[in-house]
Amino acid sequence: MDDFYNISGFKVKKTVSWIYKRIWIYRLIMNFLYLGRYRQRFQDIIAVMAPGDRRIIELCFGDIYIAEYCKKSLRQWTGYDINDVFVDYALKCGHHAVHADILSLIKLPEADVLIFAGSLYHFNENLHHIWQLMKSCTSKIILSEPIKNITSAKNVIGRIGARASAVRNGAETFRYERDSLIEMLEYFKEPYNFTYEIVSEKKDILIIIHERHQRRHSGL
Repeated sequence: MDDFYNISGFKVKKTVSWIYKRIWIYRLIMNFLYLGRYRQRFQDIIAVMAPGDRRIIELCFGDIYIAEYCKKSLRQWTGYDINDVFVDYALKCGHHAVHADILSLIKLPEADVLIFAGSLYHFNENLHHIWQLMKSCTSKIILSEPIKNITSAKNVIGRIGARASAVRNGAETFRYERDSLIEMLEYFKEPYNFTYEIVSEKKDILIIIHERHQRRHSGL
C-alpha cells in the first residue's frame, strides 16, 4: 500500500494491521469484537435511511453491506477508503469505490446523505477538515461510532481490538465515549450549522445530523 500525504503536506507512512489485508479476516475479527452482531451495525444504519436518500456517500466504508443494499434498492453509492484491499473488493463486486485518504480530499460529490460508520476516532486531530469535507456534499449525515470500547482492556480481546484500529499510523489508543462524542458534536454544531438526533445507543451510538435551517427575517 502506498503512503499518503496529510493536509499539512507531510508524508504519512501507513502501518496497516494484518486484520485489514483480507476481507474475510476483517469480517471474522469484527464479528468477534461485536459479539456476533457486526452485521446489525449496518442494518441499524440502513433502517434510518429515508426513501429520498438516493445518492449515498460512505466514508471509510471498509465493508460493502451498505453498498449491497444500495445496489438492490437502486440507489447510487460511492465509497471512499484508504485501504486498497477493501476498494478492490468493492470494485470486483460491482460497486463505485474510490481509493483515497480522505484527509487529502477537499470536496465530495453532491449526495443526499453521507454515512460515516466506526471510523471518526481515526480523525480526532483533524475534525475541522472532516466536518468541512462532509458538509461540502450534503445536508444530512448518518454517524455511527463505537462508544463501548474493549480496546483499552488489558487482555487478548483488548489487544486484538487495538490492532484492528491500525489503519493509518499503527495501533491507536484514542476512542470516543458517549460523553466525549456528544461534547464534540456540541462544539462543532454552531460553526458548522447543524442539529443532531440520537437514534440509538448500543455498542455504537447512531446519530442523524441535519443542517440547521436559518430563520428568514421579515424585515419588519
